[in-house]
Amino acid sequence: MFRVRIVLPAVLVATLCALPATSQGASGCTCPKEGHWNVQNHEGWMDCTGPINFKRKLKPVKDKGRIFIEEEDCSSLFGEASQEQDEDVLMNRIDDCTYEGTISDEEEGISMEIEITWTIESEQHIKGEMSAEPSLQGMTCEYFRPFELTWEGPLKKGEVSGSFETEE
Repeated sequence: MFRVRIVLPAVLVATLCALPATSQGASGCTCPKEGHWNVQNHEGWMDCTGPINFKRKLKPVKDKGRIFIEEEDCSSLFGEASQEQDEDVLMNRIDDCTYEGTISDEEEGISMEIEITWTIESEQHIKGEMSAEPSLQGMTCEYFRPFELTWEGPLKKGEVSGSFETEE
C-alpha cells in the first residue's frame, strides 16, 4: 500500500456492541464512536540515507474508513480502510489510553512495518501518527506522517466489517 498514503480507518471490525453514546470503558478512557470516519493524512516525509540518499515529502491525502469496537470495554478497535488495496488495522489500547497498531506496506519499493498510534481526543475526533524505520540493502530510512480522524456518522443497519450485508 505504500503509495505514499496510508489509510486509517483500517481500524474498524466488529461485533456491533451496544455502547452508551458517551462511552468510557472501565479504564476511564474515552471510546470513539463506532461508524464511518473521515481521514486526513497530513503532510509527512520519508528520508533515506545510504548508497542512495533521498528525502521525500508525502502530500496530504483525504480518505474514509470505518471504526468498529472489537471489545466491549473498548480495549481493542478495528479500523477498516475504504479501499480494498489499503491496509486495515487492529488497534489495541495501552496503559495511557492511547492505541497502538501495525500495518505492512511499501514506499519507493521499500517494504516496511508501519507503527500507528492513536490518541482519542473525543468520541468523534482521533489524532494519530504513523512511523517506520525500514532498512534495505545498506539504506536506512525514516518515515513519518501525522493524521486525524473525524466521525462522519453511524453504521447503517446490517453493515459489518469487510462487507455490507443486504437485507432480504
